[in-house]
Amino acid sequence: MTYLLPISHFSPINIGLTKEFVDGIVVSGYWDYIMHLTYSDSKYKGKTYTSYSIAESYRDGEKVRKRILWPIGKLSDIQAEQIRLICKTVKNPDQLQTQLKDVVVQESRAYLDIAVVNELWNQWQLDQAFDYDVTAGALPTDTIAKILTINRCTDPCSHYSIPQWAKKSALEDVLKIDLSGLNDDKIYYELDKIYKNKISIENHLFNQTFKKRPESYKFINYDLTTSYFVGYNCDLSAFGKGKIECHGRRQVLLGVLINSEGYPFKWDVFPGNTAEVKTLKQNIDACKTRFKLTDKNVTLVFDRGIISDDNANLIEEAKLKYISALDRNQIPSCGVSLKSLNGLSIEDKDAPSIPIPQGFLKYDDELYYHDNGVIGNKRFITGFNPTLLIEDRNNRDEKITFFENYLNEENKNLKNAQRDRQHDATKSRIVDELKRLKIHKYHEDPVLMPITITKRLQNGHVKSVKSFKIEIKMLTDVIAADRLLDGVCVFITNHTEQEDGGGFKVKPQSIVSAYRDKTKIEDVFKNVKSFLKIRPFFVNTETHVKAVYTICILAYFINRYLSNQRKATGEKDFLNSKELYAPFKDIDITTLEAKNTGETLKKAVKLPAVTQMLLEKLGMSHVVFDQ
Repeated sequence: MTYLLPISHFSPINIGLTKEFVDGIVVSGYWDYIMHLTYSDSKYKGKTYTSYSIAESYRDGEKVRKRILWPIGKLSDIQAEQIRLICKTVKNPDQLQTQLKDVVVQESRAYLDIAVVNELWNQWQLDQAFDYDVTAGALPTDTIAKILTINRCTDPCSHYSIPQWAKKSALEDVLKIDLSGLNDDKIYYELDKIYKNKISIENHLFNQTFKKRPESYKFINYDLTTSYFVGYNCDLSAFGKGKIECHGRRQVLLGVLINSEGYPFKWDVFPGNTAEVKTLKQNIDACKTRFKLTDKNVTLVFDRGIISDDNANLIEEAKLKYISALDRNQIPSCGVSLKSLNGLSIEDKDAPSIPIPQGFLKYDDELYYHDNGVIGNKRFITGFNPTLLIEDRNNRDEKITFFENYLNEENKNLKNAQRDRQHDATKSRIVDELKRLKIHKYHEDPVLMPITITKRLQNGHVKSVKSFKIEIKMLTDVIAADRLLDGVCVFITNHTEQEDGGGFKVKPQSIVSAYRDKTKIEDVFKNVKSFLKIRPFFVNTETHVKAVYTICILAYFINRYLSNQRKATGEKDFLNSKELYAPFKDIDITTLEAKNTGETLKKAVKLPAVTQMLLEKLGMSHVVFDQ
């Protein structure tokens, strides 16, 4: 192996001295005794003179002594440093001596973040998750999946651009394989194979995580997200409700089962117009049949709006438990009494001044709860958040006031109209504003009263303009009923079993905690999926879309594991994506070349102390590239 020995700012070595020195050592037979350059100081006429020699250290009994092998005499500081390097060269003929000014950087490629993801992939033995109709050869299906996952974690780009990314990064050095056969045709071909392995991958993730920590499956979280498309050629894509960024775009819906540690193990892709309440069935079936979770006291935790009588029956038929929450519009009809919430005032605009409703117990500084017991065959727990009460009421009041000002301005413009106004267009504009503010339910439909505006033109003629005055009745009874729900949430569960001495086996605090932990995982999922750049999709076939989601889930799995590992070292919980990979970014493999010899060397850039320490804590110091 070749090593480059930089000499900082030193001038070229004295070749005559060096050759004489080296030849002298070889001829004298001192080769095996060369150890180091030593010196001694002497004074003459007030000046200090330094004399250099080559010396070796040897042991005389229990004492270490030094003897001179080759006296050299006077040397400049530069010459002394050069001689030290020559000693190393003579002792190890495989080394190459050069100067820093003769060393140039041929190229630099990102590698450490890639190496970390590759290591995590290997730790979970994800290659073994691919066992159905896989491609053999230099770039098998599992290797393509690994490449796509590494890209998704470190530098997400389109599949068309991945071969270029691979060439610019140190991926080939990390994987230690030839990537000359990697191209977009190969990637798209393997996407079909990746999707065929979806069930195998799910089973692998479940078995690996369940084996490590069976207790992490006590609570299973179900989350949903949407992604939008560029193009219109995918049968899966459809217009749906989606998030703000998906409005007006064709989209698909992703449902994911996640254990309590944040690891996904089951996912499904639905058409974008699928109602969320209809997405749970096949996940319940998988928990019952494939994962055999019905006999393990497992509780499904899912978001408000998914719960329905049909879903509740399916879960109970599968002998599973569930915890969810009701939508705001479901609360009034669930049978829970809201009498204790009447009369709550926020006149002082101060949460601590708000009286806590009778019968409510403190959960933490933000939430109070009341166990309503079993109503019908379901158990309900009411939560009350004083701070949220203020936010809800202030938000509603601000919106209503804003709309009143908007309506006054609109009527003013209608009264001063310069041309005829159209009834349907005018009404639609008002209705759209109500919907935008989400206060449509607090108002009756707008009534447009016709008015005629007489205008005298500059030529003296009189012109009649048809316009309107808008009148809208506010539904005060609806507002009053909705005010009862301010700061209120209602949890629903089928944990109705009671202890022998009375009281429920599963305490209300545990139910609240399980649902709140779900929201934490949701936040992480949202953060990671944004970092992974799941949206938008540029693939069109149904199989490719589902394969891309599979890669995104694998990337999310690895990110979740890395975050959990860093948490175990004492760092904060739920690291965001930038924090997750920040210590490993901008750590490159650099190819150095000695201009005077043409010799090259690949070397990692110097690791920051914080990165080195983190790798040691994670047990991954071995991933650092060193040649």
